Amino acid sequence: MSTLSSLPSRPLTTTEVAALNDADAFDLVVPVEREEAVRTEDSEAVEVTEALVLAAGDWVKGVVHETDGWRVVEHVDVEGDDRTEAMLTCEEAVEDARKPGERADLDA
Repeated sequence: MSTLSSLPSRPLTTTEVAALNDADAFDLVVPVEREEAVRTEDSEAVEVTEALVLAAGDWVKGVVHETDGWRVVEHVDVEGDDRTEAMLTCEEAVEDARKPGERADLDA
């Protein structure tokens, strides 16, 4: 699937995920998994996510962070207000795309 250039090319912190949830572009942003990482610039411990489900308007996308940035692993068009099945489908696709044992590499 396609890459997503509108996100930083690194895992997102909890604060950044919360900011996406507040943005007008998305109705809902859900981290699929979170993990502890160390920010390289100041050695500060932070919680990051490398896997998200994004919902906006009439679509839902599952995205994962990889070495070259964020990649869309699932896109589901939605009709009406019920996105439950689309969210679950995208979450499953994200989980399938993640490899066991991967760790965050946070450069921000």
